[in-house]
Amino acid sequence: MNLVNIGLSGLNANRVALDVTAQNVSNVNTDGYTRQQAMMATVGGVKDDNLDPGAGVKVSNIRRVTDQFLVKQMWSTKSSSSYASHYTTNMSQMENTLGADGFSISAGLDSLYAALHDATSKPESVPLRQQIRNESEAIARRFNTLTQALYSQHKDMHDQRNAAVANANTLLINIADVNKQIAETSGTGGNPAQLLDKRDNLIHQLSELVEIKTSDQHDGTTQVTLVSGQPLVIGGEYGTLRAVPRDDDSYLAQMEVDFDKQTFAVPNALGGGLGAINDYQNEVLKPYMNALDDMAAGLADMFNGELAKGLDLNRQKGTPLFKYDPAHPSQSLDITDITPEQLALSGDGNPGNSDVLAKLITLSNRPVGVGRFGNMSLNDAFTAIVGETAIRGRQAESDYQAKNAMDEQAVAARDNISAVNSDEEAANLMTFSKAHDANMKVISTANRLFDTVLQLF
Repeated sequence: MNLVNIGLSGLNANRVALDVTAQNVSNVNTDGYTRQQAMMATVGGVKDDNLDPGAGVKVSNIRRVTDQFLVKQMWSTKSSSSYASHYTTNMSQMENTLGADGFSISAGLDSLYAALHDATSKPESVPLRQQIRNESEAIARRFNTLTQALYSQHKDMHDQRNAAVANANTLLINIADVNKQIAETSGTGGNPAQLLDKRDNLIHQLSELVEIKTSDQHDGTTQVTLVSGQPLVIGGEYGTLRAVPRDDDSYLAQMEVDFDKQTFAVPNALGGGLGAINDYQNEVLKPYMNALDDMAAGLADMFNGELAKGLDLNRQKGTPLFKYDPAHPSQSLDITDITPEQLALSGDGNPGNSDVLAKLITLSNRPVGVGRFGNMSLNDAFTAIVGETAIRGRQAESDYQAKNAMDEQAVAARDNISAVNSDEEAANLMTFSKAHDANMKVISTANRLFDTVLQLF
């Protein structure tokens, strides 16, 4: 009987709808899960019978409730938020380093010039000369320790980049593999919903490392490229990100992508966590290290130059106070084995004459070329570095707060469409259960009618 068939179709369709609802409910706390809907369509009846109401209902497909625009927006905001998070963390570390008392070049310079001032009262005093030597060694140590701290952070950035590149390459392999599975499942008429969720989650993780662009293909696969266009994943094929150490500094790197036997150079504007590492090293860390080198060399050269013009307590020509390796001035700055008596503070050899000492004191205001900060005194140069760090730190924190808020909004917008709503699914359970029971009654009614007909014979 047609009544039985119609009832059975309704029974089967609502059973599928209940299964879909159960799947949604069971994944209510699954991160990145996209809810599904059973899409029902009526089944047509006999074409040439105007009294045929139809043949029931069927589930035409199971729909994955998603908006790819919102998903891609979420990937974009994740890249921006990750970049800002990494950058502000690094700036905060730099600010804390420069603000530490033991790393303050300004404090060291003040102590050195205070010792020089003290010596003007009695230039021939060996203890006062020893104090000059001690403070000279102390300022050298400040340069050494601060440079070592920045060098350690520089190395840490290098290690973080290598770890991020390795993580990104693993994600590329996995995305390409899921692309293959999606194409195969879609090609055989299967439901790739779980695979699509998995791929979205993998791409979301990748967007945290680098800024990407995606393009959906007809076979269900997604093509992934860097925002600057270099290919990362095409169908089931994947590329490899590489960080190539630079010749001038092995802790800096030029990024490249190897894909299908071709190598593509990648600009520094990577976005995401990797972009933050590159930008921080190139815009902040390395320039500050270079500035410290200029300052250390400038300090040594100025002092040694003035001392060379004077005579020591033994009327001998002045010898250098500082020494350094020209390749790494700040890291290697040290004092020579000069004795207090050998400090050439007099222009004519008279122990009470302090004309050279007076010139040493005036060095506190002498401008020195300090990298991108231009020509200024050493004290002003360090103050400029500290001030710039504070400004950059505030800007980075403000940028992070804004970008993080945008990311949270993007996630909320995606979840509003795609996440499981417990109340909605509870209502669906009631609706489909009642429909299932109603179709059971239809079948029961059909059986009763059939029994009645049989009793007529």
